[in-house]
Amino acid sequence: MDTKRRPRSVLEGAFTLLDALVRHQGEAGLTQLANSCSIPKATAHRLLEQLTALEVVQRSENRYRVGAQAFRLGQSWQPYPRLLELARGELRRLTATTRASSVLAVPCDGHILIAAASLARPEDHLLFRPGSTVPQRIGRFCPAWQAEHELVAIEAAIRLPTGRAVGSIAAVLAPPQPLAALSDTVARTARTLGAALVRKADAVSPMSL
Repeated sequence: MDTKRRPRSVLEGAFTLLDALVRHQGEAGLTQLANSCSIPKATAHRLLEQLTALEVVQRSENRYRVGAQAFRLGQSWQPYPRLLELARGELRRLTATTRASSVLAVPCDGHILIAAASLARPEDHLLFRPGSTVPQRIGRFCPAWQAEHELVAIEAAIRLPTGRAVGSIAAVLAPPQPLAALSDTVARTARTLGAALVRKADAVSPMSL
């Protein structure tokens, strides 16, 4: 049996470099990126220059950062139609009510992706900035991760009338805090968001024209 790893494609190499840029807080040098991705330095330089020409990556002296084109593409991403637009307002209201950081979480490659956030504490920015990922266990914030960061995540699924979950709302705070009332508030926010998604879908349905 041939156990050799298949050669990495040009496209795969380019996305690997972009992912490394995200992991390095959006900016890194050539050597740092090549080492992070296990890509020869010459190959990494060639791919980064091609990405720079497309404005997917921006170069400043000897460092690279995520470019404007990548930002524009990312802004068009939706975990479910209209979900981000509707969730941002609900997250702000939830944070104002609970004084806890509130996030929209969606499953992504075995982790939880933070798709949108309204943060109550400055120290939560590194953990819950949109685009960051959190370890999961059975589709929920990993208990060991919560304990490591001395946080408690109160979660509720956002469901369509079919029962399908399209993400979840979570309020994240440092214990000890009164959790029972907070759990009801988070669940209500998730239900409100699920209902709003259905109303938006009905409003643009051809049957309603």
